[in-house]
Amino acid sequence: GTFGTDELVKRIQNVHLKDVVKHSTIILPQLGATGVAAHKVRKQAGFKVEYGPVRASDLAEYLKTHIATPEMRRVQFNLADRLVLIPIELVHLLLPMLVVAMVLFFVDGWLTASAGIAAIVAGVVLFPILLPLIPTKEFSSKGFLLGGAVAIIFVMLHIFQNADASWWRQVGGALVYILAMPPVTAFFALNFTGSTPITSVSGVRREMYRYIRWMAGLFAAGILLFIVLVLV
Repeated sequence: GTFGTDELVKRIQNVHLKDVVKHSTIILPQLGATGVAAHKVRKQAGFKVEYGPVRASDLAEYLKTHIATPEMRRVQFNLADRLVLIPIELVHLLLPMLVVAMVLFFVDGWLTASAGIAAIVAGVVLFPILLPLIPTKEFSSKGFLLGGAVAIIFVMLHIFQNADASWWRQVGGALVYILAMPPVTAFFALNFTGSTPITSVSGVRREMYRYIRWMAGLFAAGILLFIVLVLV
């Protein structure tokens, strides 16, 4: 909703664009087409909308002919494009992640604190890097698989660290990682659906309806089991 018809018309009117330029054509990025109704822009602001190339780097070439080649229309989503997304997510999550890690460390030690960080980092850092390599099409299920793989590492570390503990504590601790970590990773993986060209609004809504309850339920079960093991 931040790049749409109403916002575009508002900006055109705010800067009095008609008084600045002699023509009546405005070029928008191709990927802005889903949020802009061109006929409404023309009616409300008096400008014809023309959709240019996907990338700004092709704009100079496009302006020579106003014809976008198939290559200009093709959306790329390579490793470099995905890496750009990571710092944006980390900036918002760094402080909460450190707080969670500190709480888990004082409650149950370094391994549990590391698991909390790993579940988040897997969803925010590893997921965009490994996106094309993880099977399944849905981001949530991809996140569950990635989170499950990371959880297995911590299950093995837990068993090794608690080799002398009772069997039920070993099993209970392993279940905490298996239940709590994958939903966290899957949740953060789902956040990337709005940053990629391979999902749609309807697809995201369908994923949320299908998986959010599972994420919440599994995570809650893991946390409850964790509390029981800490208190016993």
